[in-house]
Amino acid sequence: MTKTRKEKTNILKERFDVAVGGLEQGFSVITDKQTGVQYLAVNNSGVSVIVDKDGKPLLSEQETTSDNKISPF
Repeated sequence: MTKTRKEKTNILKERFDVAVGGLEQGFSVITDKQTGVQYLAVNNSGVSVIVDKDGKPLLSEQETTSDNKISPF
């Protein structure tokens, strides 16, 4: 069964937390609630994983979920 656009959007909202702000709202930090991995999204540019000094993905300090079965596609 193919998911509708609205269903996909709802699944994405459940899985990801978006914090908008900085430099005149030019970027957002997106956190995957399941893995804790954080991404930097720059308006009109792209998205990149945020890494620590060792090159490993920066993880959020918030509690993550263990259900890895959510997919918007």
